[in-house]
Amino acid sequence: MLTAYDIGPAGALMDPAASLASGGTEQFDPAGAYAARGTVSQPLLARLRAEPYYQLPPPRSTGRELFNAGYLRAMLAGIDPVPAGPDVAATVTRLLVDLLAEAAKQHGLTELVLSCGGSENQTTRRWLREAVPGVRVLTTAELGVPAQAKEAVAFAVLGFLTWNGLPGSVTAATGAAHQAILGTIQPGATPLRLPEPADAPPRYLRLR
Repeated sequence: MLTAYDIGPAGALMDPAASLASGGTEQFDPAGAYAARGTVSQPLLARLRAEPYYQLPPPRSTGRELFNAGYLRAMLAGIDPVPAGPDVAATVTRLLVDLLAEAAKQHGLTELVLSCGGSENQTTRRWLREAVPGVRVLTTAELGVPAQAKEAVAFAVLGFLTWNGLPGSVTAATGAAHQAILGTIQPGATPLRLPEPADAPPRYLRLR
């Protein structure tokens, strides 16, 4: 069964942590160098883990409307001593790794594929492999899709589905009652000639 949901924050907290650790000179930490230099703050990690979002049943979705620099500052308030910048980076990285590892075990995963810019974070990858022994952890780049190309490929697939009259949503991922054909196709200077609706969705994607 296909399921999809936002486990929790990744870059939404790791990016402001990198800014804090670098004194504002860096907006993200692609290689995880700041986290690697820090030590996980258990008081901060406990506060982060107490976030009610993690108790919501899937499918669930979140983003920077909840997890952001202000949220991170609020979590740090009152902790004595205040964790140093690299320690904050290590802690939010540990949070992501713990959430991913718990989800992997919950769903019985044997393979975990990381994508987008965060997949280049070597600290995340190393800690995650240690947290889920027996689970193959790799990146989309190793499967032929460069880290920054995932969304472009995904939107190309969504466009293909819409063009062929196929639903582009999955109820198990959206929580909606019905599947839906996504978006609209606008004609250009000449009449629009859509193909006959496909009988079934594609089963795989071959990249060249």
